[in-house]
Amino acid sequence: MVMVVRINHEVLRKFSNEVLIKVGMPKDYAEVVTDQLILANLRGVDSHGIVRLPLYVKGMLQGEINPNPMIKVVRDRGPYALIDGDNGIGQPVALRATELAIKKAKDFGISVVGIKNLKHIGMLAYYVMKIVENDMMGIVAANASPNIAPLGCKKPITGTNPIAIGFPIRGGPPIILDMAMSVVARGKILVAAHKGEKIPEGWAMNKEGVMTTDPKEALEGILLPFGGYKGFGLALVVDILCGIVLGGGYSLKMKRGFYSQGGVFIEAVDINSFRPYEEYLKEIREYVEVVKSTPTAEGFEVLMPGEPEHRTYLSRVREGIPIDDETLKELKELSVKYGVELPIS
Repeated sequence: MVMVVRINHEVLRKFSNEVLIKVGMPKDYAEVVTDQLILANLRGVDSHGIVRLPLYVKGMLQGEINPNPMIKVVRDRGPYALIDGDNGIGQPVALRATELAIKKAKDFGISVVGIKNLKHIGMLAYYVMKIVENDMMGIVAANASPNIAPLGCKKPITGTNPIAIGFPIRGGPPIILDMAMSVVARGKILVAAHKGEKIPEGWAMNKEGVMTTDPKEALEGILLPFGGYKGFGLALVVDILCGIVLGGGYSLKMKRGFYSQGGVFIEAVDINSFRPYEEYLKEIREYVEVVKSTPTAEGFEVLMPGEPEHRTYLSRVREGIPIDDETLKELKELSVKYGVELPIS
């Protein structure tokens, strides 16, 4: 039986910060990485939460991730820019790019910032939410090492290649769509493996292109795209956008692993460029109310994108973040190795 403990998010935040600093990451970078990990857990996206901390530490110790990248703007022309991440841990690099996109959108109405040469950036909603907090619409897309392919393939072709889109709303949680092009994010299969659980049929294939419910076979094999050829088609175009247009390298050129990241596309749109912001707020609030008032069968409810995550956030802030025993074991190993206390009630 898998045991789960709940740990206060601020306890986990302090622990993660201290571990990353001990490994050689600057304090300001460590705080960004930790902020993204904890927010992912609070929103219920455990596949991109604290479970990634041991993997990041391992990647830095092995020299695969630069803990202190020299982030450079290598091209800057009006409303768009390109950033080189110096093979760095992805969150500080992506946050720098997001902040630049927001600034440029304020100046030009719309902006696009691309990133290349960086490692895993975590949950895309983190960056979209930063844009939305500035009363803008945001789009973030990223490609990664090959993990998915259509049914029957014996080799993965593209990454899970997620995309996130967000819209601001006053008086309620923003609309945040954040989705991978696979049936599920690879990290969810990692969580299942940690818990010793089977995964549902239809999530993945083994290395022979045969359906599997074994998470370890799935991690070594191939994830299936959502919606069949439609999801695979979306994964391909994100691969082209981030890997070829931005020059981040397409999926099949990347080393397969948890750290790999190709290119990242970040777009910010100042809604005031198209219509008065107050007018937009009034109409989108009306839109949400109309959608959510759609008649449903008993026991059902229409939820907006990001609404389940917001509810989970409120619950976990109160009750703590659930940590499975395998992840807890890995965190305790980091605690002992680096002399960082991990208080557990």
